[in-house]
Amino acid sequence: MKLKKWALSLLAILMIASFNAPAFAEEEEAIVEVEDGVLSNNRVLIPLRVVSSNLGGDIKWYPEDRYIQINTKEKEILLAVNFKNARVNDTIIPTDSPVLLIGGVTYVPLKFVSQVFGAKLNWDGEHKQATIRSNGQTVVVHVQSDESRITDSLKISQARLILLSEKLNETSKLSEIKHIQTYFKPYFTEKLIGSILGGQELQNEWIQYDVPENSVYYTSSTTGTLSQSFVLGNTLTGESHYVYDRNIVLVYREGVWKVNQIKFAYRTIPNLGYDR
Repeated sequence: MKLKKWALSLLAILMIASFNAPAFAEEEEAIVEVEDGVLSNNRVLIPLRVVSSNLGGDIKWYPEDRYIQINTKEKEILLAVNFKNARVNDTIIPTDSPVLLIGGVTYVPLKFVSQVFGAKLNWDGEHKQATIRSNGQTVVVHVQSDESRITDSLKISQARLILLSEKLNETSKLSEIKHIQTYFKPYFTEKLIGSILGGQELQNEWIQYDVPENSVYYTSSTTGTLSQSFVLGNTLTGESHYVYDRNIVLVYREGVWKVNQIKFAYRTIPNLGYDR
């Protein structure tokens, strides 16, 4: 009898314990916090390497030619700095803004991650953070606005930016311009004009850059950078493009934005569907 009572008591204790014990929660998904997102000219840009590597991509960066190769189990993805198009296997996919290189970090538009990786996106404007979810992995990107460096009222207007780009194009025809110093003074600093008169390398006459697609990246309230690219043509195999870059430093002087420095560079990038 005592054994039976002991058994019943033990059963009751086990039943009570089973009702009161917390249910085992499903394993929580891994969350990675990233601090160096960028909000520039209302575009949400995210660091490619940090995001892609956490979503299962194997990334290779080619620094001299400034392009990226990403390999996943199903895809090979190719992108290049200053260009909107991405090549996914044999398909060209346009994105809503170019790939940018800022402070040595490669940035892509937030939408790119959804287009190419099939990730789910959420943008929290109040807290300025983007959440990216894919295959049980979550990446939270905290975005820094360029408002901390410059107010909207001081930013260069698109009209002024286009005008400066056009004036830089005109430096390819210096022989046709009289009084070069006077002509370029409203647009270029004395430092740049002096460099041009001193024989600085300039673009060929047949190279004319289009309206800038890239955002100006403001390094302070009075300085900014802009990079433009011109596709010279395809290589003999057609698998790559020859590209000519124009890298510009802008300064705010006497109430107006001017070009303070230009540098040019040649490179070769994968064929991203651009033809000349």
